[in-house]
Amino acid sequence: MKVKCAIRRYAGLVWFPLLSLILATTIAVDNQHVFNNPESSMHVYLKSLTRGNAGFGLQGYYKNNISFAGLEEGDILLGGYPHCAYGRFSHAAMYIGNGQVIECYIDLGITVQPIIHYRDYSEVCLLRVKADPAIKRKAVDYIKKFRGGMFYPLAFKSGDRIWNCTKIIWRAYYEQGLDLDQAGDFWVTPDSFYYSCYTEVIREKGR
Repeated sequence: MKVKCAIRRYAGLVWFPLLSLILATTIAVDNQHVFNNPESSMHVYLKSLTRGNAGFGLQGYYKNNISFAGLEEGDILLGGYPHCAYGRFSHAAMYIGNGQVIECYIDLGITVQPIIHYRDYSEVCLLRVKADPAIKRKAVDYIKKFRGGMFYPLAFKSGDRIWNCTKIIWRAYYEQGLDLDQAGDFWVTPDSFYYSCYTEVIREKGR
């Protein structure tokens, strides 16, 4: 009996790493364009770590004076702090009207919050998606269906059980025929929205 248990344990030690290696190899082969793209989120994050930048950056209350005037439903807000690991911006939200945004946090999941907290970022940008208002309303309606959804920082694009602040916005527009991440990355970063050919800057503060 002890011999059989030992064999099973040994088999588990062999098979698990082997299956993990096969899975990793499959992912790498199917996504060579991501690994070869120096602007992908993976490369950006690794470069940031070598510069000592990690996580969301130096969070605080920077009190920018950006105006929210003229925002429309479906507009995207980006916020960032100094030394963020993901690029210039570390957070994203969608404007849903009446001074509110829908966004995603680790403790609250997908939630509706007042827009005013975007004045706390050192870097902030308001984006307009270049699409018909009807499409933008559908994107807003889509994202509202997942209010209360579960947050996970490294949520892959596929699936609708776990989300992060960018995936839910990307998915809302993707379902309407607009891919706001032309890089085809594993994850969507806030900077992906900034550089998308489907968005334009309304106004921004920061560098």
